[in-house]
Amino acid sequence: MPSPVPTPSRDDAPKTGAGTYSSAIAEAQNYRRWLVDAFRPYLRGRILEVGFGHGQYSPMLGPAGDYLGIDIDEASVEGARLAFPGRRFEHCDIADGARLRSLVPEGVDTVVSIAVFELVEDDASAVRNLVDVLRPGGHLLVSVPALMMLYNDIDRLAGIRRRYTTGELRALLETQPLEILELRYFNPIGGLGWWVNSLKRHDSLESEGMNAQIRLFDRYVLPISRLIDPLFRSFFGQTVLCIARRR
Repeated sequence: MPSPVPTPSRDDAPKTGAGTYSSAIAEAQNYRRWLVDAFRPYLRGRILEVGFGHGQYSPMLGPAGDYLGIDIDEASVEGARLAFPGRRFEHCDIADGARLRSLVPEGVDTVVSIAVFELVEDDASAVRNLVDVLRPGGHLLVSVPALMMLYNDIDRLAGIRRRYTTGELRALLETQPLEILELRYFNPIGGLGWWVNSLKRHDSLESEGMNAQIRLFDRYVLPISRLIDPLFRSFFGQTVLCIARRR
């Protein structure tokens, strides 16, 4: 029998930095490439990556435009500056709209938010602050974890507060002056694997088994998930992807 669904994390202070992901995530180059490929047609101009974490998306995003990465975790900022000295990284909490505007006073053309909204207490305010710095005609590119039925110990350990349906993400974004261009589920086999992980208890994001799963998926399973992904986009996946344009 499946274990009971764990209670979503509701701590006032969200987890940040390396506490929100397994270390093998930073090695998952094939997954990063697949995700960025979905966003690539909209990457241009001044690019703001929100919550860059391990920083490994910046080599893929940076060449597309004038890149700035922000993160609430100071250790992540310092680590990214050392790892990628040619790119700009700043400390910023997206709940602090004034700080965000001070970093990009002229606005940006593209906002990339990968696995961020699920970690913040007030996702509506986070969206509002990001749209506020997005120039008219610019694009908001979002990925969030999908479907609360997949919520498990891994989410709890990572500080994830919620998983989204496409309808829930649409409702969140439609409170702002955005036109949704694409909204769909992503990575169906990853979603199945996430459900399988709900059948057993997890006590650490850094277990050998957890990191081995990530490496196995990225090297051998991902090509199959990518192949069948179009068949599942309307109803199932590990992630929800959205591309929206600022009016």
